[in-house]
Amino acid sequence: MSADTVITVADITNPAYRALRLPPGTIVDYRGSITTAHGTWTVRPCACNGCLAGVLVGRPATRYQLVDADGRTPGPRHVRHTSVVPVVSDEERNYAGEFVPTRVTAVHLRRSLRAAFPGVKFSVRCGRRDAKDLTPFEITVSWTGGPTRTAVATVTAPLLATFGTAEERRARRISVTTGGRTHSGTPNVAAIHLRRS
Repeated sequence: MSADTVITVADITNPAYRALRLPPGTIVDYRGSITTAHGTWTVRPCACNGCLAGVLVGRPATRYQLVDADGRTPGPRHVRHTSVVPVVSDEERNYAGEFVPTRVTAVHLRRSLRAAFPGVKFSVRCGRRDAKDLTPFEITVSWTGGPTRTAVATVTAPLLATFGTAEERRARRISVTTGGRTHSGTPNVAAIHLRRS
C-alpha cells in the first residue's frame, strides 16, 4: 500500500482495504457460505487465475485458499476475509490474560496439597465458607486432623505472594492443565482461608 493511500469506511471495496491480513499457515475457523466445509482449516493466498492475475498487475491479494492442517488437501477457494476467524491458541490466550482464574487456581491448590500431604482429605472451595454469598477471588481450604495450619500455609502462601523486596508483592506464577486446556500465569486470588478441625 502506498504512503498516500487513505482508506475510509465508505471505501471498503478498495482492494487495499480487503488485502489479506493473515499469514499463510494461520489456523482459522471457516464460517462462509459453503456449509459442508465449516470447520478448522489453514489459510494461504488464493491461487485461482483471477487472483493470480490481479497480483501480477500489482493489486493486493484479497481472497484465501483453505487447506487442511497437513497442507495437502485443498478446501474452498476464493474465500473472503470476512468468512474466516483466526483460532486463538492456548499460548496466545494465556499471554493476553496473565491471570489464572480463581477456580483454576483452586484445582492447582488441591493437587499441590494432595502431593504435599498424601492421605489427608482436603476440601478446596472458591469463596468463604462462613459467607452467605461466595466472595470472589477467595479460596477456603478445610481439613480434619493431619498437618498443622502452618504446614498447609507453606503450600498456600506462594499463591498469594512471594516477597522480592519489602514493598513488592508478587504471587508465584503457576501452570495447570484442566479440562484439556493449560492455564499459565499469576493466580487471581485475594485470600486463602485455612480451616482445620
